[in-house]
Amino acid sequence: MEYFIIVNPTAGGNNGRKIWPQIEQYLKKKNISYRAYFTEYDGHAVSIAMRILDQITATNHPDAIIIATGGDGTLHETILGCMRFYAEHPQIRVPRVPVGLLPIGSGNDFARALKIPRHWKKALHDIFECQVPTKIHIGHFINHDLSTDGYFLNNFGIGLDATVVYLANHSLLKHHKQFSGFSYWVSVLHAIQTVQPFELTVTHPNGTVHTYSKAFLVTATNHPYFGGGIDIAPRASVYKKQLDLVIVEKPTYRQILLFIFMLLLKRHLHLRFVHHFSETHFELKTKKARYGQIDGEELGHKTYNASYETKDYPFWIKKTDNSQL
Repeated sequence: MEYFIIVNPTAGGNNGRKIWPQIEQYLKKKNISYRAYFTEYDGHAVSIAMRILDQITATNHPDAIIIATGGDGTLHETILGCMRFYAEHPQIRVPRVPVGLLPIGSGNDFARALKIPRHWKKALHDIFECQVPTKIHIGHFINHDLSTDGYFLNNFGIGLDATVVYLANHSLLKHHKQFSGFSYWVSVLHAIQTVQPFELTVTHPNGTVHTYSKAFLVTATNHPYFGGGIDIAPRASVYKKQLDLVIVEKPTYRQILLFIFMLLLKRHLHLRFVHHFSETHFELKTKKARYGQIDGEELGHKTYNASYETKDYPFWIKKTDNSQL
């Protein structure tokens, strides 16, 4: 087995740069065959993954595994590169090269959902113990306005959570050594006060259309977590060919406190201003521009007209108890 490792040195606040020498020493001590590639800018893992697959395909490499070493963003780019490569080379009939994850980022929601150890040595141990890939369902969306598509491993959000991502990324506190950890929560409070409700239209698989005039938080997800461990869709699973859609209508301040309390109890989906669906596909459309995010990355301030579904990809992971759901 040979491992093609994509390393993001800046993941987890430069955690990748600090930890990689230890990982490399461990790999050499175990006599593991590997090749390391380092990202240098946002989006670089996409082109690296495509280049790796081109090399593997050209040499008919029989036992290759790609390992994304970083956070959710690094894994997102790696999978995006893999999906683009196979879309551009439909003539390739051999099994797709599996992707594994070595989580060294800050949020690590995907690792949390798949119960991948968040200590690099334990995660590597599970990777080396794995014998066969596991099919995972990831989110796929089509932007009908631009005739483009994309993928998400965690969630696609519009409204509150996306605004938090935007504010946190542009906060002056983010780059302050002592107060960087507060930037996220300051952004949450600011977003709750400033995000305005918007009209959202949802088209379901059976053709039923629902319109929500006061949508506040909208997230399409294929596993339970977002925002660094918030259990927004408790029964969502990457092993199901379904996406969960959670819509929260603009709550009062009292309802916000109730929502947070029920969220901790994992009973928030029962609230009357929260709507939840689990479906194979659906469409979302907004009339007014709002912030959007995909796997924690900004999508900008715009309107949305998109359809959502799942696509599968082989992952090199240790199977969990619910992997057969």
